[in-house]
Amino acid sequence: MSTEAYKEASRILLERESGPSTESRIAWFHHMQETQPIRYHPEYNLWEVFRYKDVQHVLSDYATFSAEKSQSQNFPGALSRFDPPHHRQLRALVSKAFTPRKIEALTPRLIQLTDELLERARAKGKMNVVPDFTDLLPTRVIAEMLGVPFADQERVRQWSYQLVDLALGISNPDYTELLQYFSDQLNERKREPRADLMSSLLAAEENGTRLTREEIIHMCLELIAAGHVTTTMLLTGALYRFCQHPEFYQTLRDDPSLIPGAIEEMLRYDFSFANQRRTARHDTVLGGHEIKAGQDVGVWAGAANFDETYFPHAAQFDIRRSPNPHLTFGYGIHVCLGAPLTRLESRIALERIVTHFSDIRPDLERPLQFQGKVASSGLRSFSIIFNAVNVS
Repeated sequence: MSTEAYKEASRILLERESGPSTESRIAWFHHMQETQPIRYHPEYNLWEVFRYKDVQHVLSDYATFSAEKSQSQNFPGALSRFDPPHHRQLRALVSKAFTPRKIEALTPRLIQLTDELLERARAKGKMNVVPDFTDLLPTRVIAEMLGVPFADQERVRQWSYQLVDLALGISNPDYTELLQYFSDQLNERKREPRADLMSSLLAAEENGTRLTREEIIHMCLELIAAGHVTTTMLLTGALYRFCQHPEFYQTLRDDPSLIPGAIEEMLRYDFSFANQRRTARHDTVLGGHEIKAGQDVGVWAGAANFDETYFPHAAQFDIRRSPNPHLTFGYGIHVCLGAPLTRLESRIALERIVTHFSDIRPDLERPLQFQGKVASSGLRSFSIIFNAVNVS
Protein backbone atom coordinates (compact mmCIF):
# COMPACT_ATOMS: atom_id res chain seq x y z
CA MET A 1 0.00 0.00 0.00
CA SER A 2 1.37 3.44 -0.87
CA THR A 3 1.86 6.02 1.88
CA GLU A 4 -0.87 8.17 0.37
CA ALA A 5 -3.35 5.27 0.40
CA TYR A 6 -2.37 4.38 3.95
CA LYS A 7 -2.95 7.92 5.20
CA GLU A 8 -6.31 8.06 3.43
CA ALA A 9 -7.29 4.70 4.91
CA SER A 10 -6.39 5.90 8.40
CA ARG A 11 -8.36 9.08 7.88
CA ILE A 12 -11.46 7.26 6.66
CA LEU A 13 -11.33 4.64 9.39
CA LEU A 14 -10.87 7.16 12.18
CA GLU A 15 -13.52 9.59 10.95
CA ARG A 16 -16.00 6.79 10.29
CA GLU A 17 -15.61 5.07 13.63
CA SER A 18 -14.71 7.73 16.14
CA GLY A 19 -15.61 11.15 14.85
CA PRO A 20 -13.34 14.18 14.99
CA SER A 21 -13.38 15.01 18.72
CA THR A 22 -10.70 13.83 21.12
CA GLU A 23 -13.32 12.46 23.52
CA SER A 24 -14.96 10.25 20.90
CA ARG A 25 -11.55 9.19 19.65
CA ILE A 26 -10.58 8.07 23.17
CA ALA A 27 -13.81 6.09 23.49
CA TRP A 28 -13.08 4.41 20.16
CA PHE A 29 -9.51 3.62 21.20
CA HIS A 30 -10.72 1.96 24.39
CA HIS A 31 -13.33 0.00 22.46
CA MET A 32 -10.73 -1.27 20.01
CA GLN A 33 -8.24 -2.14 22.77
CA GLU A 34 -10.90 -4.23 24.49
CA THR A 35 -12.47 -5.87 21.43
CA GLN A 36 -10.04 -5.77 18.48
CA PRO A 37 -6.57 -4.75 19.72
CA ILE A 38 -5.14 -5.96 16.42
CA ARG A 39 -7.33 -6.02 13.34
CA TYR A 40 -6.97 -6.50 9.61
CA HIS A 41 -8.60 -4.47 6.83
CA PRO A 42 -8.54 -6.56 3.64
CA GLU A 43 -9.65 -3.61 1.51
CA TYR A 44 -6.43 -1.81 2.44
CA ASN A 45 -4.25 -4.87 3.15
CA LEU A 46 -3.59 -3.08 6.43
CA TRP A 47 -3.19 -4.24 10.01
CA GLU A 48 -3.96 -1.80 12.81
CA VAL A 49 -2.46 -2.01 16.30
CA PHE A 50 -4.00 -0.25 19.30
CA ARG A 51 -2.54 -1.52 22.59
CA TYR A 52 0.52 0.08 24.12
CA LYS A 53 2.60 -3.09 24.40
CA ASP A 54 1.92 -4.02 20.75
CA VAL A 55 2.60 -0.51 19.44
CA GLN A 56 5.83 -0.41 21.43
CA HIS A 57 6.83 -3.84 20.08
CA VAL A 58 6.25 -2.92 16.43
CA LEU A 59 8.14 0.37 16.75
CA SER A 60 11.11 -1.28 18.46
CA ASP A 61 11.41 -4.41 16.30
CA TYR A 62 12.96 -2.87 13.18
CA ALA A 63 14.29 -6.27 12.10
CA THR A 64 10.69 -7.38 11.52
CA PHE A 65 8.82 -4.13 10.92
CA SER A 66 10.58 -1.79 8.51
CA ALA A 67 10.36 2.02 8.55
CA GLU A 68 11.87 2.38 5.11
CA LYS A 69 8.44 2.84 3.52
CA SER A 70 7.02 4.97 6.30
CA GLN A 71 7.25 8.14 4.22
CA SER A 72 5.99 8.99 0.78
CA GLN A 73 8.55 8.05 -1.84
CA ASN A 74 8.44 11.71 -2.84
CA PHE A 75 9.29 12.92 0.66
CA PRO A 76 12.94 13.99 0.93
CA GLY A 77 13.41 12.53 4.41
CA ALA A 78 16.51 11.09 5.99
CA LEU A 79 16.36 9.51 9.45
CA SER A 80 12.68 8.63 9.33
CA ARG A 81 12.89 6.53 6.18
CA PHE A 82 15.86 4.26 6.84
CA ASP A 83 16.50 1.18 8.95
CA PRO A 84 19.87 0.02 10.29
CA PRO A 85 22.62 -0.09 9.37
CA HIS A 86 22.20 3.13 7.35
CA HIS A 87 19.90 4.69 9.94
CA ARG A 88 22.48 4.04 12.67
CA GLN A 89 25.21 5.74 10.63
CA LEU A 90 23.03 8.76 9.86
CA ARG A 91 21.85 9.19 13.43
CA ALA A 92 25.36 8.92 14.85
CA LEU A 93 26.47 11.74 12.57
CA VAL A 94 23.45 14.00 13.08
CA SER A 95 23.29 13.42 16.85
CA LYS A 96 26.57 15.30 17.20
CA ALA A 97 24.60 18.48 16.56
CA PHE A 98 21.80 17.53 18.99
CA THR A 99 23.65 16.63 22.16
CA PRO A 100 21.94 17.59 25.44
CA ARG A 101 24.62 20.23 26.03
CA LYS A 102 24.06 21.86 22.64
CA ILE A 103 20.28 21.86 23.07
CA GLU A 104 20.49 23.32 26.58
CA ALA A 105 22.89 25.98 25.30
CA LEU A 106 20.00 27.42 23.28
CA THR A 107 18.22 28.49 26.47
CA PRO A 108 19.38 32.17 26.60
CA ARG A 109 18.47 32.72 22.95
CA LEU A 110 15.10 31.03 23.40
CA ILE A 111 14.29 33.28 26.35
CA GLN A 112 15.33 36.33 24.33
CA LEU A 113 13.24 35.37 21.29
CA THR A 114 10.22 34.52 23.42
CA ASP A 115 10.35 37.76 25.35
CA GLU A 116 10.70 39.79 22.13
CA LEU A 117 7.55 38.22 20.69
CA LEU A 118 5.61 38.60 23.94
CA GLU A 119 6.66 42.24 24.29
CA ARG A 120 5.08 42.95 20.91
CA ALA A 121 1.86 41.37 22.18
CA ARG A 122 1.99 43.36 25.43
CA ALA A 123 2.08 46.57 23.42
CA LYS A 124 -1.16 45.59 21.65
CA GLY A 125 -2.96 43.99 24.59
CA LYS A 126 -3.89 41.02 22.43
CA MET A 127 -2.23 38.42 20.22
CA ASN A 128 -3.15 36.17 17.32
CA VAL A 129 -1.46 33.15 18.85
CA VAL A 130 -0.45 31.18 15.75
CA PRO A 131 1.07 33.74 13.33
CA ASP A 132 2.37 36.05 16.07
CA PHE A 133 3.88 33.51 18.43
CA THR A 134 3.48 29.74 18.24
CA ASP A 135 4.30 29.59 14.53
CA LEU A 136 6.99 32.24 14.62
CA LEU A 137 9.06 31.07 17.59
CA PRO A 138 9.95 27.52 16.43
CA THR A 139 10.47 28.76 12.86
CA ARG A 140 13.08 31.23 14.04
CA VAL A 141 14.74 28.70 16.31
CA ILE A 142 15.24 25.96 13.72
CA ALA A 143 16.13 28.51 11.03
CA GLU A 144 18.80 30.06 13.24
CA MET A 145 20.14 26.63 14.17
CA LEU A 146 20.50 25.75 10.51
CA GLY A 147 21.93 29.17 9.67
CA VAL A 148 19.08 30.39 7.46
CA PRO A 149 19.27 34.21 7.03
CA PHE A 150 16.50 36.19 8.72
CA ALA A 151 15.21 37.44 5.36
CA ASP A 152 14.54 33.84 4.27
CA GLN A 153 12.81 32.59 7.40
CA GLU A 154 9.28 33.23 6.15
CA ARG A 155 10.01 31.08 3.12
CA VAL A 156 11.27 28.34 5.43
CA ARG A 157 8.05 28.52 7.45
CA GLN A 158 5.93 28.08 4.34
CA TRP A 159 8.14 25.27 3.07
CA SER A 160 7.86 23.39 6.37
CA TYR A 161 4.08 23.18 6.05
CA GLN A 162 4.41 21.99 2.46
CA LEU A 163 6.76 19.24 3.63
CA VAL A 164 4.36 18.15 6.37
CA ASP A 165 1.49 18.02 3.88
CA LEU A 166 3.71 15.97 1.59
CA ALA A 167 4.64 13.55 4.38
CA LEU A 168 0.96 13.11 5.28
CA GLY A 169 -0.08 12.58 1.67
CA ILE A 170 -2.31 15.68 1.78
CA SER A 171 -0.62 17.26 -1.23
CA ASN A 172 2.35 16.73 -3.49
CA PRO A 173 4.01 20.14 -3.87
CA ASP A 174 6.98 20.83 -6.10
CA TYR A 175 9.90 21.42 -3.75
CA THR A 176 12.55 21.95 -6.45
CA GLU A 177 13.07 25.52 -5.24
CA LEU A 178 13.57 24.29 -1.68
CA LEU A 179 16.17 21.72 -2.72
CA GLN A 180 18.02 24.33 -4.75
CA TYR A 181 17.93 26.78 -1.85
CA PHE A 182 19.65 24.42 0.56
CA SER A 183 22.06 23.29 -2.13
CA ASP A 184 23.12 26.92 -2.56
CA GLN A 185 23.39 27.34 1.21
CA LEU A 186 25.70 24.32 1.43
CA ASN A 187 27.88 25.71 -1.36
CA GLU A 188 28.34 28.87 0.71
CA ARG A 189 29.35 26.87 3.76
CA LYS A 190 31.82 24.79 1.83
CA ARG A 191 33.53 28.02 0.84
CA GLU A 192 33.17 29.59 4.29
CA PRO A 193 32.07 27.38 7.24
CA ARG A 194 29.98 29.06 9.92
CA ALA A 195 28.85 28.31 13.45
CA ASP A 196 25.57 26.71 12.37
CA LEU A 197 24.00 23.31 11.92
CA MET A 198 24.56 23.11 8.16
CA SER A 199 28.28 23.62 8.66
CA SER A 200 28.28 21.06 11.47
CA LEU A 201 26.57 18.48 9.25
CA LEU A 202 29.16 19.10 6.53
CA ALA A 203 31.99 18.57 9.01
CA ALA A 204 30.49 15.64 10.95
CA GLU A 205 32.37 12.36 10.67
CA GLU A 206 31.89 8.98 12.34
CA ASN A 207 34.37 6.12 11.84
CA GLY A 208 35.60 7.72 8.65
CA THR A 209 32.07 8.19 7.26
CA ARG A 210 30.53 11.53 6.32
CA LEU A 211 27.06 12.52 5.24
CA THR A 212 26.57 12.84 1.49
CA ARG A 213 25.41 16.13 0.05
CA GLU A 214 21.96 14.71 -0.67
CA GLU A 215 21.67 13.35 2.88
CA ILE A 216 22.54 16.74 4.37
CA ILE A 217 19.96 18.51 2.23
CA HIS A 218 17.30 15.94 3.09
CA MET A 219 18.23 16.19 6.76
CA CYS A 220 17.80 19.97 6.65
CA LEU A 221 14.36 19.55 5.10
CA GLU A 222 13.32 16.98 7.68
CA LEU A 223 14.51 19.25 10.49
CA ILE A 224 12.62 22.33 9.33
CA ALA A 225 9.41 20.29 9.19
CA ALA A 226 9.84 18.32 12.42
CA GLY A 227 11.50 21.19 14.30
CA HIS A 228 8.69 23.59 13.58
CA VAL A 229 5.23 22.05 13.27
CA THR A 230 5.17 19.87 16.43
CA THR A 231 6.14 22.80 18.66
CA THR A 232 3.59 25.05 16.94
CA MET A 233 0.80 22.55 17.50
CA LEU A 234 1.83 21.88 21.10
CA LEU A 235 2.00 25.54 22.14
CA THR A 236 -1.17 26.49 20.27
CA GLY A 237 -3.02 23.62 21.90
CA ALA A 238 -1.69 24.64 25.31
CA LEU A 239 -2.94 28.21 25.03
CA TYR A 240 -6.30 27.03 23.69
CA ARG A 241 -6.63 24.66 26.63
CA PHE A 242 -5.74 27.45 29.08
CA CYS A 243 -8.53 29.58 27.63
CA GLN A 244 -10.98 26.71 28.05
CA HIS A 245 -9.70 25.82 31.53
CA PRO A 246 -8.24 28.90 33.24
CA GLU A 247 -7.67 26.83 36.38
CA PHE A 248 -4.84 25.01 34.56
CA TYR A 249 -3.22 28.31 33.69
CA GLN A 250 -3.50 29.59 37.25
CA THR A 251 -2.02 26.35 38.57
CA LEU A 252 1.04 26.77 36.34
CA ARG A 253 1.36 30.43 37.30
CA ASP A 254 1.32 29.47 40.97
CA ASP A 255 3.83 26.66 40.43
CA PRO A 256 5.85 26.86 37.18
CA SER A 257 7.73 23.70 38.18
CA LEU A 258 4.64 21.82 36.94
CA ILE A 259 5.17 23.04 33.37
CA PRO A 260 7.39 20.13 32.18
CA GLY A 261 4.82 17.61 33.38
CA ALA A 262 2.01 19.60 31.78
CA ILE A 263 3.90 19.51 28.47
CA GLU A 264 4.18 15.71 28.66
CA GLU A 265 0.46 15.41 29.35
CA MET A 266 -0.37 17.66 26.41
CA LEU A 267 1.87 15.56 24.20
CA ARG A 268 0.01 12.47 25.37
CA TYR A 269 -3.51 13.86 25.24
CA ASP A 270 -3.60 16.43 22.47
CA PHE A 271 -1.78 14.31 19.87
CA SER A 272 -4.33 11.50 19.94
CA PHE A 273 -4.32 11.47 16.12
CA ALA A 274 -0.71 10.26 16.10
CA ASN A 275 0.01 7.11 14.11
CA GLN A 276 2.94 5.64 12.26
CA ARG A 277 3.38 2.96 9.64
CA ARG A 278 5.68 0.00 9.32
CA THR A 279 5.94 -2.78 6.73
CA ALA A 280 6.51 -6.43 7.63
CA ARG A 281 9.85 -7.62 6.26
CA HIS A 282 8.87 -11.28 6.56
CA ASP A 283 5.97 -13.42 7.75
CA THR A 284 5.48 -12.95 11.48
CA VAL A 285 2.96 -13.40 14.28
CA LEU A 286 1.75 -10.51 16.42
CA GLY A 287 -0.74 -11.10 19.20
CA GLY A 288 -1.79 -14.39 17.63
CA HIS A 289 -2.34 -12.83 14.19
CA GLU A 290 -0.33 -13.93 11.16
CA ILE A 291 1.08 -10.93 9.31
CA LYS A 292 2.48 -11.63 5.86
CA ALA A 293 5.66 -10.16 4.41
CA GLY A 294 4.95 -6.86 2.67
CA GLN A 295 1.78 -6.09 4.58
CA ASP A 296 1.46 -2.67 6.20
CA VAL A 297 1.02 -2.22 9.94
CA GLY A 298 -0.54 0.99 11.21
CA VAL A 299 0.52 1.61 14.80
CA TRP A 300 -1.74 3.97 16.70
CA ALA A 301 0.59 5.79 19.09
CA GLY A 302 -2.39 8.00 19.91
CA ALA A 303 -4.35 4.94 21.04
CA ALA A 304 -1.39 3.56 23.00
CA ASN A 305 -1.27 6.85 24.92
CA PHE A 306 -4.73 6.06 26.34
CA ASP A 307 -4.12 2.43 27.27
CA GLU A 308 -5.42 2.12 30.82
CA THR A 309 -2.76 -0.45 31.69
CA TYR A 310 -0.09 2.24 31.38
CA PHE A 311 -2.16 5.39 31.93
CA PRO A 312 -4.74 4.93 34.74
CA HIS A 313 -7.80 7.16 34.23
CA ALA A 314 -6.41 7.80 30.74
CA ALA A 315 -9.37 9.91 29.58
CA GLN A 316 -8.60 12.41 32.35
CA PHE A 317 -6.23 15.27 31.50
CA ASP A 318 -3.82 15.42 34.43
CA ILE A 319 -0.86 17.81 34.44
CA ARG A 320 0.56 15.93 37.45
CA ARG A 321 0.47 12.53 35.75
CA SER A 322 3.58 10.52 36.61
CA PRO A 323 4.97 8.44 35.11
CA ASN A 324 3.90 9.48 31.63
CA PRO A 325 5.62 7.16 29.12
CA HIS A 326 3.67 8.39 26.08
CA LEU A 327 4.71 7.35 22.58
CA THR A 328 3.97 10.62 20.79
CA PHE A 329 7.61 11.01 19.74
CA GLY A 330 7.85 7.35 18.76
CA TYR A 331 9.88 4.60 20.35
CA GLY A 332 13.09 2.70 19.76
CA ILE A 333 15.74 3.73 17.28
CA HIS A 334 13.37 6.01 15.37
CA VAL A 335 12.34 8.11 18.36
CA CYS A 336 12.20 11.75 17.27
CA LEU A 337 15.64 13.36 17.28
CA GLY A 338 14.14 16.81 17.84
CA ALA A 339 12.04 15.85 20.88
CA PRO A 340 14.42 17.50 23.40
CA LEU A 341 14.30 20.73 21.37
CA THR A 342 10.49 20.71 21.29
CA ARG A 343 10.39 20.15 25.04
CA LEU A 344 12.87 22.96 25.72
CA GLU A 345 11.15 25.45 23.40
CA SER A 346 7.75 24.66 24.90
CA ARG A 347 8.96 24.84 28.50
CA ILE A 348 10.62 28.20 28.04
CA ALA A 349 7.68 29.59 26.06
CA LEU A 350 5.16 28.61 28.74
CA GLU A 351 7.41 29.79 31.57
CA ARG A 352 7.71 33.20 29.96
CA ILE A 353 3.98 33.39 29.15
CA VAL A 354 2.93 32.77 32.76
CA THR A 355 5.51 35.38 33.77
CA HIS A 356 4.24 38.03 31.34
CA PHE A 357 0.46 37.50 31.62
CA SER A 358 -1.61 37.16 34.79
CA ASP A 359 -4.39 35.58 32.76
CA ILE A 360 -5.36 34.85 29.16
CA ARG A 361 -8.80 34.79 27.57
CA PRO A 362 -10.08 34.12 24.06
CA ASP A 363 -10.74 37.20 21.96
CA LEU A 364 -14.40 36.67 21.18
CA GLU A 365 -14.32 39.25 18.38
CA ARG A 366 -11.91 37.08 16.39
CA PRO A 367 -13.31 33.72 15.21
CA LEU A 368 -11.27 30.55 15.47
CA GLN A 369 -9.99 28.99 12.25
CA PHE A 370 -9.26 25.27 12.23
CA GLN A 371 -7.27 23.13 9.86
CA GLY A 372 -9.59 20.48 8.52
CA LYS A 373 -7.46 17.34 8.21
CA VAL A 374 -7.62 14.72 10.97
CA ALA A 375 -3.89 13.97 10.84
CA SER A 376 -2.92 17.63 11.08
CA SER A 377 -5.82 18.94 13.15
CA GLY A 378 -5.13 22.18 14.91
CA LEU A 379 -5.84 25.86 15.06
CA ARG A 380 -4.73 28.05 12.20
CA SER A 381 -5.91 31.32 13.74
CA PHE A 382 -6.63 31.86 17.43
CA SER A 383 -6.61 35.24 19.20
CA ILE A 384 -6.27 35.94 22.91
CA ILE A 385 -6.47 38.96 25.19
CA PHE A 386 -4.71 39.15 28.52
CA ASN A 387 -3.68 41.18 31.53
CA ALA A 388 0.04 41.87 31.41
CA VAL A 389 2.24 42.11 34.47
CA ASN A 390 5.49 44.01 34.90
CA VAL A 391 8.49 41.84 34.04
CA SER A 392 11.84 42.89 35.45
